[in-house]
Amino acid sequence: MNTADRIDWTLHLAMSKMPISLCSSLGARLGFAMGKRKHPLEHQRAVALFRRLRPDLAADPGAYDAMADRLWANIGRTFAEFAVSHRILRSGRVTIDNRDRLDATLSAGRPIVAIFPHLGNWELTEMQIGFYAPHRGAVIVAPPASAARAAIAHRVRSQAPAELLPTSRTVWRKAMERLRRPDGILMVAVDDYANGRVGAPAFGAPPRLDGNLAKAVRLAMMHDAIIMPFHNERVAGSRFMTRILPTFTLDGSADDAGAVLAGIQRIDAVMTEPILRLLDQWYMAISYPQPTPS
Repeated sequence: MNTADRIDWTLHLAMSKMPISLCSSLGARLGFAMGKRKHPLEHQRAVALFRRLRPDLAADPGAYDAMADRLWANIGRTFAEFAVSHRILRSGRVTIDNRDRLDATLSAGRPIVAIFPHLGNWELTEMQIGFYAPHRGAVIVAPPASAARAAIAHRVRSQAPAELLPTSRTVWRKAMERLRRPDGILMVAVDDYANGRVGAPAFGAPPRLDGNLAKAVRLAMMHDAIIMPFHNERVAGSRFMTRILPTFTLDGSADDAGAVLAGIQRIDAVMTEPILRLLDQWYMAISYPQPTPS
């Protein structure tokens, strides 16, 4: 174990012993202090995206930087809260909105493709659904490159009763196996970053046909699965809302390029609304490299 790994483990274990509110607040301060200073390019990307998507704030010259500062605070909180995530869930700090909709979807007797963006503290809602429907779900995860951080992530995530599917050449084959179960649930983030682009929303650009969103659409069509969009919202401090959005199914065949494109565009539109409303809680804003086409 190298020095960086030892530091990561020491910080994680120390934060895991802290009171929840203190851990979250410390993360906010670290995120705010270190995010802009150590990641100026990512800060500039976020500011440029906010300026493009929120022209209504242009009259206030400091509005976009303030949004980016709030984003860094949210990122810092989210990373710190990872150490106390299960205590957050057990303490009732994550409320489920539209619980009846979630219950009805889970009892429908059909596989479910549960799609989400990186909003609020998305890790909490993934794990919450795992606990809510134990041993039914699988979630596609991208382990960190650092060996220590990957081990920490696995340690925390694996406490929820849901299968972890690390990204690999075979991950979508394993996802198909989950959806062959009549009660199977596949959780997948549709705003993944690959090939220089964030998967969704497209914000007017041509949709990506090679990312998680397109693959999720094809799998849902192949298995006649229910699409269940959801997202996490940080309400205040270390308190959250899991929002279950209206569910739907997709028409057409996975071999029909037109039907797949229509499915991608439908889900893209569904994801756009909460992301625009919570731009300063959207982690992927720091990865948007190009201006949004007008």
